[in-house]
Amino acid sequence: MSYELILSEVRGRVGVITMNRPDKLNAMNPQMNHEIISQIVEWNEDDSVGAIVWTGAGRGFCAGADIGRFEARRDGQAADNAQPLVEDSWHEVIRNAKPVIAAINGVAIGEGLTRTLPCDVRIASESARLSFRFVRVGLTPEFASTHYAPHLIGLGRTLEYMLRGNLIPSDEALRVGLVNYVYHDDEVLDKAVELATEIADNPVWQLSQVKRLVHQNYIEHDVESVLSDEGPTFQTAMKSDAHKEALTAFREKRLPRFN
Repeated sequence: MSYELILSEVRGRVGVITMNRPDKLNAMNPQMNHEIISQIVEWNEDDSVGAIVWTGAGRGFCAGADIGRFEARRDGQAADNAQPLVEDSWHEVIRNAKPVIAAINGVAIGEGLTRTLPCDVRIASESARLSFRFVRVGLTPEFASTHYAPHLIGLGRTLEYMLRGNLIPSDEALRVGLVNYVYHDDEVLDKAVELATEIADNPVWQLSQVKRLVHQNYIEHDVESVLSDEGPTFQTAMKSDAHKEALTAFREKRLPRFN
């Protein structure tokens, strides 16, 4: 499939999506959103792709929503001169996708930050600056960020950052748990692909079940309910070809070959 606003490539078992509006700091519009989701859905059906890296072209990751969309709505016009593209909700797309790593290679503002929160791993460049900037433009947080952020960084930090709308340096984002790793600007994408490759080498079904179990159970307070979900899934995994291969590889003193 050909795209206008994103670049896509496959490196080994890793699919890489690059938002490609560098002159706009990759500000999000409906078409780019549609293209990103379309590529994720396509790779979900491709057994040769085991994990996905999502990044931005140029010096920014994503500066948030394209301001032209808000101006058009304010003036009662149709944004982008087109009907809105109907998609599944972003967090559902990410939850149901193969493992997704957000490689935040520069500024990630508003929507550019909140969209990364449901991703499985967030990696930032040293020059990255992140912000829940909504109140500073007269808006409120979205993309389920008021759900994900407190679980990632705690209630106090979430309220502070969202009420201030300040820029968060990458080293602070790492310290509070908003990102998992920080790397030099020129190596952040390679490091993301390296991590994605390690993940993609694991068995596909088991990866999907890890995501399902964690997303379903991380706010579940009934431990018995969690156990009743984990138990049958574990039993199914024990009967899988991947588990048999792992046992064989252990006996043969080699790394398992899952894919």
